[in-house]
Amino acid sequence: MPKEARILVIRFSAMGDVAMCLPVLKAFQHKYPNQRLSILTKEAFIPLFKDLSNVEFIRLKKGEGIFSLLQRILKLEPFDLVMDLHSSLRSAFVCSALALKGAKTQKIDKRRAAKKKFLKTANTSLKPITSQAQAYLEVLEYFGFKLSMNDLKPIKSAKKNLNQIRIGVAPFAAHSSKTYPEDLMKILIDKICDFSSDIEILLFGAPGVQQDRLKAWCKKSKQLKTNAGMNLEKELALMTQLDLMISMDSANGHMAANFGVPVITLWGSTHPYAGYQPLFQPFNNSFLPDYQRYPELPSSIFGERQISGYEDAMRSINQESLHSRIKEILNL
Repeated sequence: MPKEARILVIRFSAMGDVAMCLPVLKAFQHKYPNQRLSILTKEAFIPLFKDLSNVEFIRLKKGEGIFSLLQRILKLEPFDLVMDLHSSLRSAFVCSALALKGAKTQKIDKRRAAKKKFLKTANTSLKPITSQAQAYLEVLEYFGFKLSMNDLKPIKSAKKNLNQIRIGVAPFAAHSSKTYPEDLMKILIDKICDFSSDIEILLFGAPGVQQDRLKAWCKKSKQLKTNAGMNLEKELALMTQLDLMISMDSANGHMAANFGVPVITLWGSTHPYAGYQPLFQPFNNSFLPDYQRYPELPSSIFGERQISGYEDAMRSINQESLHSRIKEILNL
């Protein structure tokens, strides 16, 4: 490992994966402050990296082709090391081009065999596979940078308002098989509002249909607000003020965890042992369906597979246990 290297880190998407790599990069900078770091990512994700220091960005422009991207990268000062934390066809092209220029490259292990075996294992015998964050660390280790999961910490501490309890709720996910039923989510929110009049619930959703639905929810209670009209930078700033985040298996949970916020996650067709449990969270913050009633769960790593007859699986999540854990975290 050179004393000082010019390093390119590649992580295009998705937002949850980008969020999970931030504590890794923060720990890397803390332990190896003399390394020169550049990050190749989507332009929209740049705010996620604002708490890193002395980083140069190569912004992947919307709709940009691989050849245009390569032309821009090859005009830059040569890189010594390339850490491919994405491992896609596009990132492989970048690695190959820079390897021809003398860079040493390594890509993340996507753990395909382990994930396939995981999904074939009876849910009564599941054990955690290598987490996404650990897979990132293994890329760094390949280049001689010694870091472990114990070195990872939230990238920033949350700033709590002592006179108010703020809870974030992200009620949507990329796939219906890992989205908590809307009627139950509304009941859960009402229940939380009943815990204390000092509770404010901030609903996180994407512009368009999701925001329209959330705005309708807000009309029923003054304790509810949405992230409507906020850009990513403002959303992140808002997350630093939370006392708790409740989300599905989705990016919002990972982003809130990075600020030291307790995160409760509700799981459907996916499972926290598959490598994507939010960092720094105890397992009892993960709430799963009744696996005796739904023995074929988990059915996928990312939630894209819905099993016929399992549409109501998340309705079997124990409500009383969920309420008790929320109260415990909030000291109510």
